[in-house]
Amino acid sequence: MSVPKSFIYRTVILNTLLKKTQEVKLADCENRGLNFIPQNLPGDINVLDVSSNQLTSVENDSFVNYKYLQELILGHNQIEYLASGSFKGLYNLDTLDMSHNMLDLSKAYSAEIFVPIKNLTKFDIRSNMPQPIDFEKDFIYPDHVFGVLSELSFLGIDMMPVPQFGSGFSQMTNLHELHFQSCYLVSLSNTTFLAFSYFVQELSLTNCRLKAVRTDADVLLPFPNLRIIDFHGTFMHLRRALYLLHPYMYSNLTTINFGHVSDASIDSSELPFVTTITPDMMKYLKTICVENLDLSNNGIVDYEPGSLFTFDRPECLQTLSLNRNRFVIVTMKTVSDFNSFCGKSVQLKSIDYSYNAVNYIMDNSVNSILEKESFHGSYVTLPKSLEKLNMSNTILTTYPAIWIIIPLNNNLKYLDVSFTRTNMILVFLEIRVETFISTGSYKIPWSEIMRFPDHNLKTVVWNEAYLNEGIEEKGNKLFGMLTSVESLDISRNNIWYFPNELLKPMPNLSNLNLGKNLLPSIPEQLTDHTKIKVLDMRNNLLTTVSSVIRNWADKMQERHGMSLFLDGNAFMCNCDNLDLIRWINATKVNLDSHSYKCQLSNGTVTDTLTAYNSFSHLFADCKSTMWLTFASTLVSTCITICLMLVLYSKRWKIAFSIYGVFQRFIEKKVRKRYKYDVYMSYAGDIIIWIKDVLIPRLEAEWGLTMCIRDRDFLVGESLLDTEAECIEQSRYIIFLITPEFKSSNDCVFELDKAKYEKVTKNLDKIIVITKDITITDIPLEFSLICNYAYFVQWPNDKRDLDNTWRRLRMLVTDGSVANRQVTL
Repeated sequence: MSVPKSFIYRTVILNTLLKKTQEVKLADCENRGLNFIPQNLPGDINVLDVSSNQLTSVENDSFVNYKYLQELILGHNQIEYLASGSFKGLYNLDTLDMSHNMLDLSKAYSAEIFVPIKNLTKFDIRSNMPQPIDFEKDFIYPDHVFGVLSELSFLGIDMMPVPQFGSGFSQMTNLHELHFQSCYLVSLSNTTFLAFSYFVQELSLTNCRLKAVRTDADVLLPFPNLRIIDFHGTFMHLRRALYLLHPYMYSNLTTINFGHVSDASIDSSELPFVTTITPDMMKYLKTICVENLDLSNNGIVDYEPGSLFTFDRPECLQTLSLNRNRFVIVTMKTVSDFNSFCGKSVQLKSIDYSYNAVNYIMDNSVNSILEKESFHGSYVTLPKSLEKLNMSNTILTTYPAIWIIIPLNNNLKYLDVSFTRTNMILVFLEIRVETFISTGSYKIPWSEIMRFPDHNLKTVVWNEAYLNEGIEEKGNKLFGMLTSVESLDISRNNIWYFPNELLKPMPNLSNLNLGKNLLPSIPEQLTDHTKIKVLDMRNNLLTTVSSVIRNWADKMQERHGMSLFLDGNAFMCNCDNLDLIRWINATKVNLDSHSYKCQLSNGTVTDTLTAYNSFSHLFADCKSTMWLTFASTLVSTCITICLMLVLYSKRWKIAFSIYGVFQRFIEKKVRKRYKYDVYMSYAGDIIIWIKDVLIPRLEAEWGLTMCIRDRDFLVGESLLDTEAECIEQSRYIIFLITPEFKSSNDCVFELDKAKYEKVTKNLDKIIVITKDITITDIPLEFSLICNYAYFVQWPNDKRDLDNTWRRLRMLVTDGSVANRQVTL
């Protein structure tokens, strides 16, 4: 049995529907390496999260200590066995998540297992079943086991090839949501869902992709109250899916998701993947008042007049997704249907027509503001209610050209025309776009943006647009029209330099993405921008982050919070980057990592966290190098002064005397050695623990020399002078804080001295060990060194001691072997 890592226990305050304040206590044991249910948690917790661990079973009485549990999360383990008394005592449990385990429905559940949790309302056991061998064999679900869960409103479960749900499932009279996953389905019959509640409102049956699913016409008859139908990724063919809608003729539905229900893998003469939408296919759907409709990725190549856009109640539709097909959304033969649809779709907010590649004749016309009288072809007018239009990766040519009008007083705020090549021209009678996304050559989008009102545009995404060429051609004028922009994404553009004041036109910039470019440094002109909250510099050519940018980022963090993403750069872990390595581990800026890959001076690849924890070991020579450089500079200065003295006074002897004294001073500093490895500061009766536990470990086992006041100070000498000398001659100082230390007033001098020695770089590390006291309760005086110290909470749980000793050894020995004398 492995030793569990320490769990996190926290209190969350939630507002109930009654507007009262209820205290919910959560024990967060997620991803802690556990292979058993922890038994030492507080007994009054309400939520227990043991997900993403190494559990293989749940034994009897595993939760009897936690009778107040309302939510239990066991997902993403390897659980394959549940004892009959696994959930004993959990009479208040409301939600149980056992998804993504290895529980076989045919043998993992005993008849009495769910009796203690019969009041459960949400139960998720999806992604458990193994792939079957026989796809034609009926699978009988253990309804006698699940039948006791009569209060369920949500059930997530796997779908087997030929499912048989017994009468026990009819006991779930409150069931409103039914979700199937890990789907191996091959057949849905008229009787498949007969056992389920009449009141189910949401049915999802997604990603059944192994076989073509056979369907009977009346499969959905048992669910007359459905409001959400989600069959996304279940290969049954669009025609079959649309025919299943006949029970809902003239009904109101919230969502119909038939995205990717057709696929080339089930192509046949009866159900061809290449599909033309006909009036017969739409005969049920057209009558339904549906708010969200998804017909994406279904091999649609055309639609006949009187079919796709001839809804009886188009005023219901709010979002329409037709992406990843291969048809022209409007042609001369369908322009009347589409115009009528747009005119009546008064609530339509989003159209996704992206990734429709019909042909490859590319006309670079994208947008032009024209008056209707000048049109020489057919046109359609989009609904004024439309807020989002996505036409990215659309390649087509119509003849004659179709003009798509965005009318006056429109609500279009989001436009994506990335990699769009079409002569289906967008015509803005009024531009109110706030989010503009474009790729490809920068020239066409740049000319379009030039016409945008300078107060509307808030977000610009300009990827793979060869902006490096734009910078060379336009210089500081490239972004001159983006004065109102708050979020700018110019990643993936091969940008390798920034002209001065390139970003100056955007005073409101708060989110900047420069990822996947060729920048060798973070542009320091960013320091003029005081509103930036997110800066993405991932995957560039950074080797360091300048002190100017670090200081600016810290100020932005103090002002409004700051996120800085630096992963994927070629950082160096060398003497020139010591401040960066320290900053990464000390800054409050929200970094995407505290352990970036970096290269040592000898070519070895490590990471910044390892470098930080092995600071004095890896960079022991850096201090000498810095002193020698400093010494060399001062010696040169001294020689210059001395030569001036010689010129003016001819007193050579004095000059060389001054030089000699200074040289000896430099040599003393460069060649300084430590007498002690560790200076120990403490208060109270803790000396017994130090003598019997700490000293043997640090001195006898790890080979360190310690200076301890009660043991090593000589009688008669000044206490303060001795303390100052010992701290000055020590490589590390350890403050051991206990409740007695908290009431001591003798530590201020030692803290001041430690801070001084640390700042002057004579002291490598300040380590604070808290024992029998929490870090949050340490004396206020320790704020003097909080930015320079490593804090170690000494555990009460003996199972965590090994990890704590290991961390302390890393701090004071940098991983050195036992009995090795550590000196500089």
